[in-house]
Amino acid sequence: LRPLETVCGCVFFIQRDYSEGTTCKFQTKFPSELETRIERSLFEDTVKTLNNYYAEAEKIGGQSYLEGCLACATAYLIFLCMETRYEKVLKKIAKYIQEQNEKIYAPRGLLITDPIERGMRVIEISIYEDRGSSGSSSSSSSVSGSTTR
Repeated sequence: LRPLETVCGCVFFIQRDYSEGTTCKFQTKFPSELETRIERSLFEDTVKTLNNYYAEAEKIGGQSYLEGCLACATAYLIFLCMETRYEKVLKKIAKYIQEQNEKIYAPRGLLITDPIERGMRVIEISIYEDRGSSGSSSSSSSVSGSTTR
C-alpha cells in the first residue's frame, strides 16, 4: 500500500453488533457515505468475512483448552515461545484487511483500519484523496455520522 499523500480527514465507523451477545461481531449495514465509492456487496462481504474470522478466534475447542492447560502448568511462560490460536487468527485478520485495502478499498479512495487498533469497538473507514487524483472527496466530509480529524 503506497503512502497517502493527502488525507481528507473524513472518517466513519462501523459499530459493533451486540444483537447476539458480546461476541465480536460488526454491523453489516451499508453506510450511505460509501454509496458513491464501493459496491454494497463488496462492503458486506468484507464485514461478513471479518465477523467469521472473529467468530473463529473466539471459538473454544481442544486447542484452546490445551493452550490453557499448558499456560497454567508453565505459569504462562509457554506464551513466550508460542503464539496462541487467537493471536494467529488476529494476524490472519490483519493480513486480510491489508489485502482488502490494497485490492478493493485503496483504489476507491478508502482505507480500513484494523479494529484491534480501535480496541475492537469499531471498524474505522477513512476517505482519502491522493494529490494527483482529479476527483474530490471534500463533499463527503460534511456527511452526517462522519468525524473530521
